[in-house]
Amino acid sequence: MPRLIGLIALTLAAYLLPVTPQPVAAQDALAHRSYITPFPNGDRYRVVVLGDGLGEGLWNGLYRTFEDNPSVDVLQQSKKWTGFTDPKRFDWNTQIDQIMKDGNYHAAVVQFGLGENKPIRKGGKLLKVGTEEWREAYGERVETFIAKLRGTGLGVYWVGLPVMRSAGKRAAAERLNDVFREKAFVNGAKFVDTWAEFADENGQYTLVGTDEQGRTQRLRDGDGFTSRGNLKLAKIVNKELGKDIDLAKKERDIPLAGDPEEQAKVATGLTSAPEPAARRAAGEAADGGEENVLREDQVGDVSVFRPNRDVAAPLADPSADAAGVGARDPRVITSDLPGGYTAISSISAVSDVTLSSSRPQLPLAQRPYYRVLVRGEQLEPKSGRADDFGWPPS
Repeated sequence: MPRLIGLIALTLAAYLLPVTPQPVAAQDALAHRSYITPFPNGDRYRVVVLGDGLGEGLWNGLYRTFEDNPSVDVLQQSKKWTGFTDPKRFDWNTQIDQIMKDGNYHAAVVQFGLGENKPIRKGGKLLKVGTEEWREAYGERVETFIAKLRGTGLGVYWVGLPVMRSAGKRAAAERLNDVFREKAFVNGAKFVDTWAEFADENGQYTLVGTDEQGRTQRLRDGDGFTSRGNLKLAKIVNKELGKDIDLAKKERDIPLAGDPEEQAKVATGLTSAPEPAARRAAGEAADGGEENVLREDQVGDVSVFRPNRDVAAPLADPSADAAGVGARDPRVITSDLPGGYTAISSISAVSDVTLSSSRPQLPLAQRPYYRVLVRGEQLEPKSGRADDFGWPPS
């Protein structure tokens, strides 16, 4: 009984561990916290749709979804009868570099899978569909593709395959979805599950379903979608994409701390200070180094007044040791602003041991919760632990 209770506690602890996708290095360098940039060029988000025939239909649905939204452009870059199993027909991992270079995109919506149930040729060997070698080779190509998209700073939304009509294609779609889900998770992309949305109450394939208004419509055309089906698929994608765009826009609305009333007071206090050139033109003498206290930056459509770097004096750090090694506490920088306000910023060193990012971590795919909860592996028991059922007991 004590061993059983311990095993249950261990399982619950694994579920409670945070499951956070690890973004690529290019994403770590971005200053914003939202999944996609809060400040797109021209204040318009450019969303590129990539994929095979399914991707073309998805683009049609997304285009209609955002047709009346002036802040989002949806662009089509899908290619019928392409994928990752036959690069001789079209090599996505080679072509995607030029597509990204020409497009200046902010988000990518991806859907492949109609023609991917075929062998892969690698190193002169033909890998049979469904084998572990085939899965590994296919997964490597998918992972390279996602990494290239994420490396350019895009938010990536990988749309999973829906339930298919025949048993064989249904098994193939499940196999592909497993690869897509895993590689998206590991590389910081978002996997959009569509399986249950296009299945009946028994989880089986059905031609009809309910649209976004609750009406019964024909949504499937074989293993593809009708026009109404593509629109429903686009609405499912937009639950994630639209939410992230809204969050990114909200992030740009907080250039200063405090509620809108407090921000208005601070902004009024800052803008009321006369500019140095105006003071000199009026014959007023400059007061010490105060003439360059502020600079005006444009953040999107918002003018933000900030202290100049040159006049911001760092506070003394009494906790630094004699060897000149910085302390663990963050450095605090203050600067007096006109109107009796003080700007305060803190900077943590890269070596700050309080930062989780500075601690060495296992790769995501090797962490216990990922291996157990995502891959479904059974970890080897440790001697004396609750899951050690060896006899005699340790």
